[in-house]
Amino acid sequence: MMNCNSNSTTLFTNLHIPGQPDIAAILCKDGNIIRLLSNDNIIADERIDLNGGWVYPGFIDAHMHLTGLGWSMESIDLVGTKTKEEVLDRIQKAVSKTPEGLWIQGRGWDQNDWPIIQYPTKEDLDKISTKHPMVFNRIDGHATWANSLAIEIAEIHHNIPDINGGMILRDKSGKLTGVFIDNAMDLILSKIPEPTEEDIQRYILTAQSLLNQLGITSIHDAGTSKKEIEILKKMIANQNLTIRVYTMLHNNPDDYISYMDSGPELDNPFIKIQAVKVYLDGALGSRGAALIEPYSDAKSHRGLLLLSNTEYEEIVKKFTNAGFQVNTHGIGDLAVRTILNTYEKVANKTLRNRIEHAQIVHKQDIDRFKKLNVIPAMQATHCTSDMYWVDERLGAERLHEAYPWQSIIKTGVPVPGGSDAPVEYPDPLAGIYAAITRQDTSGWPKNGWQRQERMTLDQAVKSYTEWAAYASFEEHKKGALKENYYADFTVLNNELSDDNPLAILNTEVLFTIVNGKIVYKND
Repeated sequence: MMNCNSNSTTLFTNLHIPGQPDIAAILCKDGNIIRLLSNDNIIADERIDLNGGWVYPGFIDAHMHLTGLGWSMESIDLVGTKTKEEVLDRIQKAVSKTPEGLWIQGRGWDQNDWPIIQYPTKEDLDKISTKHPMVFNRIDGHATWANSLAIEIAEIHHNIPDINGGMILRDKSGKLTGVFIDNAMDLILSKIPEPTEEDIQRYILTAQSLLNQLGITSIHDAGTSKKEIEILKKMIANQNLTIRVYTMLHNNPDDYISYMDSGPELDNPFIKIQAVKVYLDGALGSRGAALIEPYSDAKSHRGLLLLSNTEYEEIVKKFTNAGFQVNTHGIGDLAVRTILNTYEKVANKTLRNRIEHAQIVHKQDIDRFKKLNVIPAMQATHCTSDMYWVDERLGAERLHEAYPWQSIIKTGVPVPGGSDAPVEYPDPLAGIYAAITRQDTSGWPKNGWQRQERMTLDQAVKSYTEWAAYASFEEHKKGALKENYYADFTVLNNELSDDNPLAILNTEVLFTIVNGKIVYKND
């Protein structure tokens, strides 16, 4: 479905473009925009009526996990559960349908949403089954909860030493509770059978169907394996890929070593191999984010740096010397500062190196993004998911550091948006709404949480279009409706407006168009 016949033209008609009232039609050829027209009085091989829809540049999710999203859609969904009992009930229902011995997996629990804010335990799961190994990832992906059988299979004993860059939670007597944080997660997760090639392709197909339905035409995949790249390339050859993918290679020699000599791959318009994903700290919800000052609700704890300064410098130097953009996961203000310091010391500044998330930024570091040509890839719905409890982690005196979108934008730095799916639901309209309101879907809090950091509507749309394209070096081919740009469009039933932000959440995607072809139509 993907490649337009280079000898044919397609004319999109009956449309509106925000800010361009004189444009009535778009002519495309070979997957590109040829002309923006003031009328549709032109002959084309194919004419497509867009039903009076509002055409935006194709939405780009600048940070998500493609196969992880597909996997999550097949696993036990614990997102939105409000009590531990509700979580256990969902698990019980899945276990009752699963043969003994098979792994039970899921994701999405968040102890911060429960009436009693405590981590769950292996005993909670053991009451459901001792015949199924079970693992469930926390909503942020930085903690794993396992039952005793999974721990036994992983050969983890009570006297195991702590893991560098990770935490093994224990009770007062020193026994394992069943929760493993950051680097310690791999003790369990490495024992789960690897997905097959068929599994991975199915995950991708499942995920891209949802993404197209939500109006997404491109993604930045925050951690892509060599196997996944091979599968994506096969899908492109078979014209089965309906999104463009900007990959971030895993910081794993098996995935990146073959590219160290050959360098980035930029020729295929559906897959770019030009970046590497590195993890430096954990997440705020599990207190793994590295903070300059201790957590307000854990005075002896500052979070986790997963790499030493020397190790991290060597990693950045290696990839930057090979011509790869370095995209480092950094959530806490200490992690953000460490990344900036390292980029300043050893990185090639022309590579638009990124900090993924950049949720907590010290005021002294705001101006450094511009100075060092560093891009903060920030996800608006993280803010509106976390705002209920962030004050507990940071205290009132540090709240101004949290999710400082507008402060960074005012320095002249683009802030690409995204969802971090499956951590958050990958709906760009929900992201745009969160960006301009800093409110949840009920309109709370009334004036927005830390409202001074809200984006304007224009900025929020740019975060999913122009700025996201810039973050992948594709600002001359996507992110705007211009001649010679990709014919990637998101067509909505209404023009987005900040007059009534809640209306954004009720806006419908009429069409998603990639490479000049309809990949989703709202029937």
